[in-house]
Amino acid sequence: VGCGLAGCMTGMLFAKRGFRVILTEKNEDWRQNEEEMKDDLHRNNIKRSINLALSHRGRSALKQIGLEEEVMRFAVPMVGRAIHTSKSSLDADAFQPYDENDPSNCIYSVSRERLNNLLLERLEAQPNVTVLFKHSLTHIDRKGVAHFETTGSGDSVNTYNDYRKGTYQIQPRLIVGADGAYSVVRESLLRLNLTNFKRKYISHGYKELTIPAKDDKFALKNHNALHIWPRGSFMMIALPNPDKSFTATIFAPLHTENGVPGLKDINSEDEIKKYMGTHFPDVLPVMPDYVSDFKQNPTSPLVTVEVSPWNYKDKIVLLGDSAHAMVPFYGQGMNAAFEDCLFLDEVLASCGGNLEKAIPQFAAEREPAGRGIAELSMGNYLEMRHHTGSTLFLLRKKLEGALNYAFPTSWIPLYKMVTFTRIPYHVVIEKEKQQAAILDGAAKAMGMISIGACLLIARRLIRSSL
Repeated sequence: VGCGLAGCMTGMLFAKRGFRVILTEKNEDWRQNEEEMKDDLHRNNIKRSINLALSHRGRSALKQIGLEEEVMRFAVPMVGRAIHTSKSSLDADAFQPYDENDPSNCIYSVSRERLNNLLLERLEAQPNVTVLFKHSLTHIDRKGVAHFETTGSGDSVNTYNDYRKGTYQIQPRLIVGADGAYSVVRESLLRLNLTNFKRKYISHGYKELTIPAKDDKFALKNHNALHIWPRGSFMMIALPNPDKSFTATIFAPLHTENGVPGLKDINSEDEIKKYMGTHFPDVLPVMPDYVSDFKQNPTSPLVTVEVSPWNYKDKIVLLGDSAHAMVPFYGQGMNAAFEDCLFLDEVLASCGGNLEKAIPQFAAEREPAGRGIAELSMGNYLEMRHHTGSTLFLLRKKLEGALNYAFPTSWIPLYKMVTFTRIPYHVVIEKEKQQAAILDGAAKAMGMISIGACLLIARRLIRSSL
């Protein structure tokens, strides 16, 4: 259920294993009548976060379905962070490579809509797949029958306790909920099972703006970077697009805090100009439409979701945002969702295709990773908006890179573990705690001394901890 990135990826993986797949989507096919749908809310939803950050975990899933190479042809590499702390110059003040030792390790900016459309196109070409648009799930009953309305409105017609039969019904062997943070499959799971569920909105939201191409070139000098304007309690980032524009996103409090206007409190043209002129004056010369963008683009909330368990026996299972919606500050939303799909496929293979064994095993083993990436994402927001502009932070990153060079298998920096490996997210957290303790111990023992001396002490501490 759900025709977004996770739903299409799951459908492809099941289809490759020979399963009969029916993929349902509550809305109309956004690829049809594009001009008529340009103001349609769902189409805008598909286009939200116009570009996404693709890294190793997501690429591994794309490779499994044979699409990695094709996707990489329209992906823009980003080899590090370009940090803009000065408000007087458009040039970045510092550059932080994502991998101090291996410049080939980079993340990629990809179009959400283009990637979604490619997955959907390939899915529809499979002989054992049926895609049904305008089929809105209302509930799943205890017999495992999924009830749909086919009005095309995309709205649920039932109340919480209303079990009216749907105009379209199906009783599949397995129902996969890939229908996002406001999942209807998850709501049915809550009714059918003793399930713990928590949804939390953070006090910050986001607003998207555009930095268009200038003379058919990127307007920012280092286009192979994720640009960050850290401002302490909030920030702006910009990711490159294939058309040489940048998608800029302001992450900030929704309501006024400490004298800084919240995104929802900035409405008039004068208020927009004052806010941008105060906090991001350096970028305004290359952002000619920022006032109209600010007015027209919605201010969107940020929500986290936690569910336990992710399954109902071997009949229903959640993945992606329906299981672990997170804030976007690690660029891992799509990657984590794709890895959910891939891990499910891997567990299914290890169980010989036996769903009765595979579904409970997948849910139990993957759930800690879902909690882990949600925790990591919130922590990275503080780093991006505040620490990236700190000299001590940059020095620590250099030291971590040196340790990784000296002990490539024993010491892997946090960002590298998250972005360039498939170490489970919750295991990443534990490894990072151990490494942080070693660094802190070395610093206390030696004080502010050379990196070379720290390496010698760290080596002994690492060996003693192994």
